[in-house]
Amino acid sequence: MNLDNTILNISGKNFDDTKISSGNIVGSFTLKGVQLNINCRFGNQFLAYMIASTSGYIELENFGGISNQKSLGEWILLLYWKNRLKHAFAQGIYKSYKKKRENLTTVRGAIDINQWLKKDFFDGKTLCEFKEHSYDNNINKIVYLAIQKISKSLYSNLLNDIYEIKRAFMNIPFSNLNHNFVDDRVSNPYYKNYNEVYNLSKQILQDKFMNLSSDKLNFSAFLFDISLLFEHHVRKVLKRKYMLKPKDLVEFKVPNGITENNLFPDIIIDYGDNNIGVFDVKYKRFKTEGKYKGVNREDRFQLISYVAYYSNKYNVINSGFIYPCEEEGFVDKNRTIS
Repeated sequence: MNLDNTILNISGKNFDDTKISSGNIVGSFTLKGVQLNINCRFGNQFLAYMIASTSGYIELENFGGISNQKSLGEWILLLYWKNRLKHAFAQGIYKSYKKKRENLTTVRGAIDINQWLKKDFFDGKTLCEFKEHSYDNNINKIVYLAIQKISKSLYSNLLNDIYEIKRAFMNIPFSNLNHNFVDDRVSNPYYKNYNEVYNLSKQILQDKFMNLSSDKLNFSAFLFDISLLFEHHVRKVLKRKYMLKPKDLVEFKVPNGITENNLFPDIIIDYGDNNIGVFDVKYKRFKTEGKYKGVNREDRFQLISYVAYYSNKYNVINSGFIYPCEEEGFVDKNRTIS
């Protein structure tokens, strides 16, 4: 996030004339029970798409709605938790070893020799102590309880598309639901993705998702710069097909009259054989009508500077801008592209 930017700009001479703008900040404030949501200008379905895609999943439906009665910040965090759960569940439910003692007809593990010697006669069974894979563990309990809590909350519709995951955890034969919030860790690398799910689930159960500040102020907030998320999302999508140069690669410097600034285009596609494409990601509306339509003057000059400098070393075969798509036109535009 650009630390020089203000979070909220308030203008106007009276209540009816008041305007509040937030730039690229998205999230929620809660102060003494009063909540202020800063929504995504392209729609919260678009926001959910980016979060899901960035986590490794592209959801086509059942994003989960968000209303004025719900905290956008908490909704975003729960949505992220759900997608991390999907990612972990792709490897199956986490299994751990659990000690068991049973009378068996065949020896398994270690036998209790004292108990065996005390028998008046051998009945064909031996008391054995052994380890067995089990779903009944503290990590699965915490995840299950988090699912149950969300299912009974305002955000229950977020779980509509993970019915199979819900059913799988509900069918675990837990001996009891006593649990603790210790820092359990999954040591098996196959199930390592459950570590993040477990930590997020603990936060859900402890109501820590929005409790980010002093209780004395009765204030909490969750905010982030959505333009950075959009750029990260675009880079991840392009990486599926193209080789991208690192974002922080220092190759050119621009003099500013006193010193020099590094030149960092948002996207540099490496086509090979010294051929590249230079693109600038803009989290803003692309206007096709009105007085100020198209790419504005400052943005055009910025891209021209990128192309001019990189042409000294590379063959720049294409360049351009990447804008978000308006949510109401996404289906039609996507159909046209395909």
